[in-house]
Amino acid sequence: MTDRDLEDLGITRWQMEQFARMPEHVGDRLLQMAQVFGLDPAEVQHAYADYLELLEVCRHCGSTRLCQCRLAEADRLAPADCGFCPNAATYELMARHTLH
Repeated sequence: MTDRDLEDLGITRWQMEQFARMPEHVGDRLLQMAQVFGLDPAEVQHAYADYLELLEVCRHCGSTRLCQCRLAEADRLAPADCGFCPNAATYELMARHTLH
């Protein structure tokens, strides 16, 4: 990608490189967790620079196993059960913003 392409996306070359090196299932977990908070995955991904920041936080999370276990029962999971998630406060803020 050219610098112009990256600028059009609103991201830096570093962010794109980090995204390319991201472990495979990070994005899936992130979007599943966003749904627990009532967010639409397509809308979360639409704000691409913000999405990349969420991915970066998720990528460095120390609670990956707990997250996987909780998301395995996502149909019974509530935001209150996700205090371990480092993106939880951001998801809550996003959910409040989309409701208004």
